Amino acid sequence: MKLTIVGATGGIGRHLVDQAAAAGDDVTAVVRDPAKLGDVPVRVVAADLATADPATLRAAFTGTDAVLSGLGPRSSADAGIATRGTRAVVEARTAVAYAGSSWSARRRSEWCRRPAGPDRRGATRATAP
Repeated sequence: MKLTIVGATGGIGRHLVDQAAAAGDDVTAVVRDPAKLGDVPVRVVAADLATADPATLRAAFTGTDAVLSGLGPRSSADAGIATRGTRAVVEARTAVAYAGSSWSARRRSEWCRRPAGPDRRGATRATAP
């Protein structure tokens, strides 16, 4: 699966990167400081989501099956990063979606399918048609 992980050097984002890379997924990591990723075998896109360039984000999202976010503030100095960064991510991903990337109804239904049966709450779900 082709994944783009936003905030890939933070606590949650780093776990996502490590797990995706270990699973053999094709990973693009969007980070402020590429040096913090170390030697993880992923494609790296440098972007500060507080002042993100929409073209940079669109390039990171083109051709991906899913975008995962580990975006959040590390300190009070980062207040507002989640709001601004999430807005930039949604706008860029929407622009890519409408440009004819892999974000189509057919693809969405393929990776949203889950096996039928009980979920964590005990409710029964059906598979997607």
